[in-house]
Amino acid sequence: MVLEKFDVSITNASKGMALMLILWHHLFYEKPEMGFVVFQTALLAKVCVGIYVVLSGYGLAESVKKKGLELGAFYKRRLLKLYMNYWLIALIFVPIGVWFMERSLSSVYGEHVFQGFMLQMLGIHMFTWVGYGYNATWWFMSLIIVLYAIFPLVNFLTKKYHLWFLAFCAWLLFFPIPLVNDWIFPFAVGVYLSQKDGFVKLLIWLDKQGKARFITLLILTVLVAWYRQNGWLFDSVRADTFFAILLILWTTELVVFSPWAKKAFEFVGVHSFNIFLFHTFIYYYYFPDFIYSFHYPVMIFAVLLGVCLVISVGIESFKKKIGFDKLI
Repeated sequence: MVLEKFDVSITNASKGMALMLILWHHLFYEKPEMGFVVFQTALLAKVCVGIYVVLSGYGLAESVKKKGLELGAFYKRRLLKLYMNYWLIALIFVPIGVWFMERSLSSVYGEHVFQGFMLQMLGIHMFTWVGYGYNATWWFMSLIIVLYAIFPLVNFLTKKYHLWFLAFCAWLLFFPIPLVNDWIFPFAVGVYLSQKDGFVKLLIWLDKQGKARFITLLILTVLVAWYRQNGWLFDSVRADTFFAILLILWTTELVVFSPWAKKAFEFVGVHSFNIFLFHTFIYYYYFPDFIYSFHYPVMIFAVLLGVCLVISVGIESFKKKIGFDKLI
């Protein structure tokens, strides 16, 4: 079966896969005592960031294909949606931490509570003295806000210069640009893949190989995973663009051939942004003893995923009742 369009349902499924990698990474990347396989796969699972960045570039480029890019409307819609969801999660979980979990604002921000919290809520905290702030996972907000801000420029330059601009972005990987230098390249690649229908073309190429495509994907995935951990120059997160694309292709192959997997991954993907924003509160800040009490890695992961999905479903239900989406 050849995929004719890499649509929202496929990107949501890929986001679901990335969310599960986030949970696995955060649960076990500091837990070598869980065993070699668990620890190493947890380290590799950091590719989740690369997946989200590639998909973000791809999704933004897709959104402006038909309607075009009007800067005012683009920034208003995208940034408002980003901030409103961020602020809602903070409004729910920060008071819980302050009032019930002994995680006060002053213990995080010192005597500059108001300034620190405001910088974090603006999403620019990683470029200031605040650093990770109240929730370490929220570092990604500082990154994604910058990527959204530069998207119109990236979209224009990618369309005009194609692979030459991607080569320039790859060159930027080796310059110490605060926070964003590792992620401009995968973001631009996502934009390029949208402009060139790259995912569909890759899947058509794989489909022509028949069942051998799974061997091809497996060999490439193993090689890139090994190189990511052990290679030179384009190693570690610098290799995550290629690793991310391979995992997105694996996810697409799975959901195209399994309606059950498609529904499951899509369901997780729809809730991925919520869970990204609050899961650290659950497993790390508030209830670590409960989460890790299940001992077995798969059980620990399943419990965290299940708890997070239940909470996110509740949050989405609350948003519908108050007409939250109408505010965006």
